[in-house]
Amino acid sequence: MDLELFLNIFIIVCMFIIGSLFGSFFSLATYRIPRRQDIVATRSYCPTCKHRLNFFDLIPVLSYIFCLGKCRYCGEKISLRYFLLETINGVIFVLMYLVLGYNLKLVIAILIYAILFVIIGSYIMSKKMTDEEKKEVVELKLSKKRGVFISEIVVGMIAFSIFLATALVLTRNYTTNSVYTIANANAYNFALNSIEIALVSDYDELEDFTLNQTIDNIVYTSNVTIEKYSETGNDIEDIVKKINVKVNYTVNGENKEVSLNTLKGKVL
Repeated sequence: MDLELFLNIFIIVCMFIIGSLFGSFFSLATYRIPRRQDIVATRSYCPTCKHRLNFFDLIPVLSYIFCLGKCRYCGEKISLRYFLLETINGVIFVLMYLVLGYNLKLVIAILIYAILFVIIGSYIMSKKMTDEEKKEVVELKLSKKRGVFISEIVVGMIAFSIFLATALVLTRNYTTNSVYTIANANAYNFALNSIEIALVSDYDELEDFTLNQTIDNIVYTSNVTIEKYSETGNDIEDIVKKINVKVNYTVNGENKEVSLNTLKGKVL
């Protein structure tokens, strides 16, 4: 598979996973904020039976599919809203990556999107609250200082930002390392091919030569030098030649080199 295509697919998958994770968080935040509930420390729970959810209940998109859209503890149907928010946010994050690229603009766009989503989503969910829930909110307002509630939202957004930055940095590091690893492997393969060409050549006509190859927009230059084995300090007749191969290439602005060597004997 083409290196650039592989890395793009990998980043797209990562962006969808990150988006679906944040979609899960958005679902929680937009449901709890109008109800003045904690969005940081309290674990997710089933809105019907109030049972706290375990790790396998919280895997975005997949948990909903595997549980057939029902709570594993009480059997009640889970709102399709959760599945849609996780899936749609995964798709939106992928689209933002495709439009903006993998850079600081993407981070800023995601943060602005997250803030607007939480504000608008919380307003919409507040309109769907029952009279009993509204009564509970009034009681919470009397018992809980407004500053404490706002601080919880701020902490949640900070945690969101840290998680986003960490996820993007880890993804970028992985893709960068993948570029270096694949390029290095291509260079060694090219060096081996150069050695094979030298080995199948006639012994007496074997001389220095240079080869070029371009893979995934990276140019590899193979410099093959031939020397008599006796010239390397070994007291031996001219029946063995040493084949030295150096492959040079540039990746992400850095010059790299790999070296291989072998011997070729004269058929007597």
